[in-house]
Formats: sequence, C-alpha cells, structure tokens
Amino acid sequence: MNAACLEIELLGYWHAGGGRGAGAVLDAVVHRDPNGLPVLPGRHLKGLLRDALARAEAWDWPGVPTGSTETLFGAPAREGKGKEHPPAPSSPGCLRVSDATLPDELAHWLAGSGGKGSLPHLFRSLYATAIDHETGTARDRSLRGIEVVVPLTLFSRITPVPDREPPPDWQDRIRAVLPLIDAVGAHRTRGLGRAILRLKEVA
Repeated sequence: MNAACLEIELLGYWHAGGGRGAGAVLDAVVHRDPNGLPVLPGRHLKGLLRDALARAEAWDWPGVPTGSTETLFGAPAREGKGKEHPPAPSSPGCLRVSDATLPDELAHWLAGSGGKGSLPHLFRSLYATAIDHETGTARDRSLRGIEVVVPLTLFSRITPVPDREPPPDWQDRIRAVLPLIDAVGAHRTRGLGRAILRLKEVA
C-alpha cells in the first residue's frame, strides 16, 4: 500500500475555522488540536483536491483521465432527472486524507513545557469593518475579528482506503492538479491562505 505526503507551504496568514468564536473579542478562531496547535482539516484538503481534479477533467488535462475525481474521492448521491439521469446512491472513493499538522518534532516541542511559551506567537488577530459608501465612514456594529496563523509548513498523509485499490498512477494524477490549488483555508478569495502544495511518496 503506497501512501503519499502532501506538503502545504503557507506563504502568508491563513485561517481554518472550527465554527467557534471568542466572545466579544473574535468572531472566528482557528481550528486546533487537543494541544492547541493549528490544524488544517483533512476534509477541507480533500474538497480542494476533488475540485482541482474535477476542473482538470473538464478541461481534458493530460494525465487526468475521465472519472478520476469519482474514482479517487467518490461520488455524492444523485437525484433522478428523467430517464437519462436516474437516481444513484453515493459511492466511496479509494483515498483518504488526514488533517494537515506541524512536523512531529516541532509539534512535540510546542506541546511540551519548553515550547508552551512560544505557542501564542503562532497566532494573530485581524479586524475588518464595513464602510458606508455614501458617508465613507464605518457602519455601526460591523467590526469583525478573526484569528489567523502565521506562515508555516504543514503535512498531511494521503493513504488508500483498506480493501479499495487505487489506480497505480493515482499520485501522478493528484500531482498534476496541485498547481490549480494556490490557497487553502477560509477567506481564500480575500488574500488569506496563499500556499504551495507538493506531493511526495512515502513508504
């Protein structure tokens, strides 16, 4: 069973929300592991990879055969639309994607007594407000704050699902579409989460 390591080199501030805020101070805080370290959820990465594969298929990219998206990551249930498009149940894919985390050595140090003092320096707070276009002033009660993480490098593991053998060239297919992913996390269209992704084979 061949696995692959997905390296995510963050080039700027990024935010992967966990659906929680911090009272009146921040409207959204980042997703953390039990030790308080930043994490990029595997389900988010899987969604980005799936979208990139689907676009590559639609554009007839070389090295990305038709059906790659559903083969590797499955297909959602489909509602029926006439005789030509009958309903179909969801189908599983053959790959799973783990959460992206810091390198083990760094994570262990930050989680220990020696690194606890450095942990807060991984995070920053960004604030924005809506502007009234007629007056040029800030709108009442429009101030919003989010927690972001400083640039760093995370690693995720992509592995075959047991008893579901992926195509022999599955890593090449994923590697071919990585240039289509230039940002991760939330607020990607607003400049957060710029990243370079690389795929490396592991034993």
